[in-house]
Amino acid sequence: MGKLSSILLGTISGAAAAAFLTSKKGKEVTAKVADFVNDVKENPEDFKAQAADTWNDFSQQAVQTISETKEKVENGEITGETILESVKETTKQVLDFSQEKFEEIKEKMQETKNSDFVQEVQEETEELAEEPEDTEDIIIEIELEDEEMT
Repeated sequence: MGKLSSILLGTISGAAAAAFLTSKKGKEVTAKVADFVNDVKENPEDFKAQAADTWNDFSQQAVQTISETKEKVENGEITGETILESVKETTKQVLDFSQEKFEEIKEKMQETKNSDFVQEVQEETEELAEEPEDTEDIIIEIELEDEEMT
């Protein structure tokens, strides 16, 4: 990814985060996180117990799932071909979802294309793209006189 793409992606990500955090839903999420952190601070032992219970449940589910999968492999219900098909289907779903979200973002960007913020980002990006990529380090040497050193 080039510098321009990285800068643009970072700017868009930052703008999206800022827009979300300042929205009503973002403020709700921030409040929920703050409440959660306060609850943990007030009752750390309860939180530890709850986390341990959740971990135990998760561990039991993992063991059960592995056992069931092992049985299905031994019975021939799961083969390399069925795994490959499952991976292909999941990949297709992820790709479709990503494309939909990309199109939504693209449409929103088109809607706000004339906004001042987007104009500023585009101008700054163009300015950065015009700057030479090879730069040299500037070294400044400072020599102190004998009087200042004592």
